[in-house]
Amino acid sequence: MTKLAQWLGISRYRADERYLLALRAFSQRDLGSAQANMAEALELLPGHAEYHAVQGFFAQEDKSLEHAEACYERAIQLNAYEMLANYGRGRLAYRNREWGAAADHFVNALAAQPQRPETLYFLAMTQHRLGKNDEAIRWMAAAAERFASAADRRERHCHSWLREFAKLISTQTGQS
Repeated sequence: MTKLAQWLGISRYRADERYLLALRAFSQRDLGSAQANMAEALELLPGHAEYHAVQGFFAQEDKSLEHAEACYERAIQLNAYEMLANYGRGRLAYRNREWGAAADHFVNALAAQPQRPETLYFLAMTQHRLGKNDEAIRWMAAAAERFASAADRRERHCHSWLREFAKLISTQTGQS
């Protein structure tokens, strides 16, 4: 692309068009088109962290976990606090039972977007897996509150975990 086209922002505009097409295709459950449009957006604007993160998300949805990891890594290289990339890497680490790494990524995702209940939920679950139920209960309560404010049915699931964490904490304090 010529310098004039770059200066005018044409590649950015076209990349954003492809990005929106990718999101629309994904919402219509057309993962192949979503991935193709995202690849085109990245060709036009390869330095955009969010595009790499979304490409990683699509790869993760497609069960291409190594590709997802590489996309998330690239996004984080471009922007250390790219929310979706940190959340995605946290989910991959959680899946692999790498609790410390998962917690680190969820904390970074939370720093980027503190209102996201899914991140709070997984941070709570990671703290629980690390044996830090006093922290887990705090994060899960925040997740339940955010799910409730969005009228999301996952609030009930959070409350189940809150009861479980409370039991574990009372057992731990009873043994001390």
